Amino acid sequence: MAYNTNVYFVIFLPIAIILYQIIPKKYRWVILLLSSIVFFALISKWLILWAFLTIIIAYISARIIEYKRETKSKYVLVKCIMLIGICGMILILAGLKYTNFAVELIGKIVNTGVTFEAIAVPIGISFYTLEAVGYVLDVYWERIDAEKNILKLALFILFFPTLMEGPICRFGDVKNQLFEGNSITVDSLRQGVIRIGWGLFKRMIIADRLNAVVNYFYLTDPYYEGLVVIIMAILTTFQLYAEFAGTIDIVIGSALIFNIKLPENFRQPFMAKSAAEFWRRWHITLGVWLKSYVFYPVTTSRLVTKWNKFAKKKVGRHFTKVVTSAIALFPVWLINGLWHGPKITYIAYGMYYFIILVLEIAFEPAGKAFWKKVGVEWNGRFANGVRIFRTWIIIVLGEMLFRCESVTQFFKLCGNIFTTDFAGGLFGGKLVDMGLSVEDLIVALLGMVIVFIVDHILEKKPDFITGIPTLSRPKRWAIYYFVIIVIVIFGAYGEAYRPVELIYANF
Repeated sequence: MAYNTNVYFVIFLPIAIILYQIIPKKYRWVILLLSSIVFFALISKWLILWAFLTIIIAYISARIIEYKRETKSKYVLVKCIMLIGICGMILILAGLKYTNFAVELIGKIVNTGVTFEAIAVPIGISFYTLEAVGYVLDVYWERIDAEKNILKLALFILFFPTLMEGPICRFGDVKNQLFEGNSITVDSLRQGVIRIGWGLFKRMIIADRLNAVVNYFYLTDPYYEGLVVIIMAILTTFQLYAEFAGTIDIVIGSALIFNIKLPENFRQPFMAKSAAEFWRRWHITLGVWLKSYVFYPVTTSRLVTKWNKFAKKKVGRHFTKVVTSAIALFPVWLINGLWHGPKITYIAYGMYYFIILVLEIAFEPAGKAFWKKVGVEWNGRFANGVRIFRTWIIIVLGEMLFRCESVTQFFKLCGNIFTTDFAGGLFGGKLVDMGLSVEDLIVALLGMVIVFIVDHILEKKPDFITGIPTLSRPKRWAIYYFVIIVIVIFGAYGEAYRPVELIYANF
């Protein structure tokens, strides 16, 4: 039962809404918890026990940390408790998710021929584990108090809208909303439905329609060349964006119905002028988590502090900044790659952005000097346009690497772009051969154009979608009918409709 299925929209969500609304306010959080447990169990069955174990470890660790601190225990003891708790949760994640990968990799290196039976993994394990680890660290750093009710902590970690694809929440940001039990209002229901409708548009018009051709392109390891590779790399990027961002719209909309506002996970990522800015706009909550719990601790560590004091005097501020950034960014992007899953291309994807970001920091002064020398304003329209186009190239290549089955396939496809018969494959019907009809392509392209237009509006008016109900009746109902009709005709009932699984739910 995924977020884009009829079971979720017709049965599960309506029942949860009705039960939530008829139960007394102080018990409504219990309905959300029971709904979340049912949601998890329907998908992963007995594997929910692993999530329960993570919750127990997080709860006990945080309570002991708080108790030891209140009783003035030694700092070393409190730190050891924190590390034991975090290591326990990470070991569960690593054991379930990476054992198969590690055994296969070792077998290839030493040629042992040892195989390992695949281990079943709970849905969204990477998402809820990061939330649990962040919760324990926040208690350790005294940013929040430890939750005394383990069932309330369980609701935070298992909350069904965030369970499969995020966004990754922090306990202090959402606890009041989860436990207050505010009534569902006409406005909250309307805002939630509007956001869900926009998410369905992205998924059903773009992501689901492009899914089959994208899968065919990468799974068949074809010898496609030239313009076909470029087009497929662009379509891959939009397919991933529409799937992930569309699902996030659905889950944020689902939570809004209950008057729970989740953090945004996307903010017009294709408007970014650099790779660093792109990651401040794409999968925002993962970036915030890594910045809060990995990047900042590394930059304030004793090793980096000593390096800064030494290097500023010896090699200058800029070189010091580049090296410091590299030291702090390496674990961030290694964890980012590993977090996505046990696959070499995911690790390569993390290292790809690590290299790009370090190069951006290193060459930023040179870039500013270049634009000044040619007489172009650094933040002017032309320079920004060039930087956005450059960032698009970085993004598209990165998403192609992310989607490839191997690093070898990625380099092979990159090499195939530079061919003497650059556009021959396109006019030879290669896209049609992969299952992408002209009608499919037109619908997907129109959907992408609409998403671009809305993103452009949101860049200037962030409250555009939430403000739709305040528009005049003709305008708002024109928008409602347009989205509904397009989804019905070209989505669920379109000839080329192919539902795609939640990609990020596997992470």
